[in-house]
Amino acid sequence: MNATVLLTSVDINIPGYRILRPIGEGGMASVFLAVQESLDREVALKVMSPALAANPEFASRFLTEGKITARLQHPNLVTVHDIGSHGSVYYLAAEYIPGGTLKERITEGGLDVGHILDIAGDIASGLDFAHQKGFVHRDVKPGNVLFRNDGRVVLADFGIAKAMDGSNSSTVAGASIGTPDYMSPEQARGEPVDGRSDLYSLGTVLYEMLVGTPPYQAADAFTVALMHVTHPVPELPEPYAWLQPLINGLMAKDPAQRFNTGAAFVEALNKLVANAPPGAIGQATSARKPTGNRHAGATQQRTRISARDAKARPAWVLPVAGVGGAFVAAVLAWWALSPEKPAAPVQAAAPATQPAAASPAPAEGPLPEGFQLPQPVGAEVDQDLEAMLNAGDKLLENGIRPGGNLGRGLDRPADNSALGYYRKVLALDPENARARAGVAAIAAFYRRFSYQACDRGRWVQCRLLVARGLEIAPDDEYLRQLQDAALSGEAGGTPSLPPPPAG
Repeated sequence: MNATVLLTSVDINIPGYRILRPIGEGGMASVFLAVQESLDREVALKVMSPALAANPEFASRFLTEGKITARLQHPNLVTVHDIGSHGSVYYLAAEYIPGGTLKERITEGGLDVGHILDIAGDIASGLDFAHQKGFVHRDVKPGNVLFRNDGRVVLADFGIAKAMDGSNSSTVAGASIGTPDYMSPEQARGEPVDGRSDLYSLGTVLYEMLVGTPPYQAADAFTVALMHVTHPVPELPEPYAWLQPLINGLMAKDPAQRFNTGAAFVEALNKLVANAPPGAIGQATSARKPTGNRHAGATQQRTRISARDAKARPAWVLPVAGVGGAFVAAVLAWWALSPEKPAAPVQAAAPATQPAAASPAPAEGPLPEGFQLPQPVGAEVDQDLEAMLNAGDKLLENGIRPGGNLGRGLDRPADNSALGYYRKVLALDPENARARAGVAAIAAFYRRFSYQACDRGRWVQCRLLVARGLEIAPDDEYLRQLQDAALSGEAGGTPSLPPPPAG
């Protein structure tokens, strides 16, 4: 069930805003072009799914951290104007940027190397500023990069994932947020992240702009995230090999071997540009439609991060918000359990310094006076079981249906996932058929994907998926058979597999 469908059951006539039309949607939110009537200005109004109201801690985290995020005023970051709730809907109003996304421009083609490096520099500038303030984006990807009318790029959705975090702690291991194509190895393992994780994601975006595809590709999200952990840093094709030091410094598997700040990356970029091969700056990327060299030499003129501030800032800043939001936990948190060593890191062009002490996390603070928690859709105040079942069912449907967010929110975080809600119901009503069926469906999900991984000879992936399934159904004989096969396969054997699971 997508965000637009969820929103049809509630009133989205938010006082002070006149909604004009939808302009985008994600798994748990929809974005509308609206007019903020008090200032008569167009804004992008992001309306969160009412399903999030099932998490009682969501309101506090959303409002508190949304206000903090609104303080990030920078030319390369989208400005947040307002945040609040009305009835059962949470909303965030940000500046409307009409120039389209980087994802669209990569698809359309026509980017040359000079323009690509300008874009990378602008993204790094925004990240550098936010990291100094103690914020980590955790979802840097082409779809979150927008274009202003003057050609500058801005990074959107900064801190929204953190604002949806339902935990009380400021750093929570064991779950990950992000998009598998662009997430860092530490994200894929579900570990705490700092600004260097965003720089890794920037490296994947830079690679995609040059080559035309993300650096690691596979048929499923599980394998893609595992490749970020275990595969070597990707190599650029020959026409762009002179930029390989940038990819090495951004995408090193070990965060300590990456550029330690966005400014350090741009300093390295400027040095490479100063010694670029003749004609390389204006070269159109081979994966795209050719255009004129209208951006040739642009990087020397437009790269905006200066090395002058590099000495005044810390090596890196820990995030002030944790990972693992109730409805945004990413599909691959279980890789945190993997004992596998990541591939040996490629040396970065600018080695990182030792991390500085983390800045203290901001206080949570009370909710605004008069604020009331919205009620979950379809549930009255006294219908606790029904509310938890509704939340579990929505997460289950989203995590297993074709075309949904495969695996997302099924069993991580422990308390605020489909499995978590079903287990809460079963603690109160052990024979509840709906909850028991939900748990069985999640176990079946892991049986199916464990088998697929083993059948393809992806033994490490199979073992990790089996481990997740056995946490749910520890006595499942089928998963035990797959576990034995995965261990044998990892050891170099050629194990036989049981028949594919039913369904």
